[in-house]
Amino acid sequence: MSDAARQVEITLLGREYRVACPAGQEGKLLEAALLLDSRMREVAEAGKLLGAEKIAITAALNIAHDFLFSDQSKSYDSHEARRRIREIDQRLDRCFFEQDSLF
Repeated sequence: MSDAARQVEITLLGREYRVACPAGQEGKLLEAALLLDSRMREVAEAGKLLGAEKIAITAALNIAHDFLFSDQSKSYDSHEARRRIREIDQRLDRCFFEQDSLF
């Protein structure tokens, strides 16, 4: 983790995670975590999926779908969006690996 990043604690489906976050971006991360938690709860309450990982993937796909097919997405470059999604995916992998190594 670089000097410009810090650990921020978020909660998804009642489970706490520590994730690296660039300095000054904590509010945006917490807002994103609230959105993801809300969507994960919607998926979980539908009762069709078991397991936090499947719920998280389904919620993330729903959010990505909503974004890509909204008017807002037309102002974004799809290649840049894919690059950013890969970057976020790599960060999440590192965070989950760090979280799992604590147990």
